[in-house]
Amino acid sequence: MLLDAHKNPLPITGVILAGGKSRRMGENKALMQLGDNSLIGHVIRRMHLITDELLLVTNSPTEYAHLRVSMHGDIFPGTGALGGIYSGLTHASHDAVLCVACDSPFLEPKLLTYLVSILGEYDAVMPETFTHHDNTQTILQTLCAAYSKRCLPIIELMLRESELRVHALQERAHIKNVSPEVWQKFDPEGMSFFNINTPQDFERADAYMRAQTTQREFGLRNTNSVIKM
Repeated sequence: MLLDAHKNPLPITGVILAGGKSRRMGENKALMQLGDNSLIGHVIRRMHLITDELLLVTNSPTEYAHLRVSMHGDIFPGTGALGGIYSGLTHASHDAVLCVACDSPFLEPKLLTYLVSILGEYDAVMPETFTHHDNTQTILQTLCAAYSKRCLPIIELMLRESELRVHALQERAHIKNVSPEVWQKFDPEGMSFFNINTPQDFERADAYMRAQTTQREFGLRNTNSVIKM
């Protein structure tokens, strides 16, 4: 259910993709414990703040039954993230759909709400970020993006043609790219795009969360000191 602090005039369906194999992690990374919740638990908690409906696309429903989220399998099995997006869009009750990954625990609700707010007549709205090694090259963040159900016939054609690159949607659909200069107003550190794929990524996420917790506790102590004064 939407909170007033992040209210969007459009009803929103949130779609979480949990179809990765987690080969580099050696276990189902979505269920790994990070702080007070699992990775996917953090995603669900943040998505609940800004969506009217929440769906989980997975082919392993028994692993996620305890989350009590509506689940759907792949309509086109073995087609990766693009197939997951297609399934999510198909089952979504609303035209505006936020698609995110299950391993993005630091999603910024204000950014996600902004993406939907500018969807309008675009088929999708996708942030673009600089590559790690080149500040002149950008990549699209396709799993931290807003999609319209208008994408469905375009994506279905791509799947039937075995074109599984989500980025290739830009060549066929009306896509709005959001530059770093714009999205940094809502997520200055770009943590919405932080995915956990390796043990090293998880260690970084754990360190970041601990630092955030310490900052909140320090701020609270400072606030209490001011109140006492």
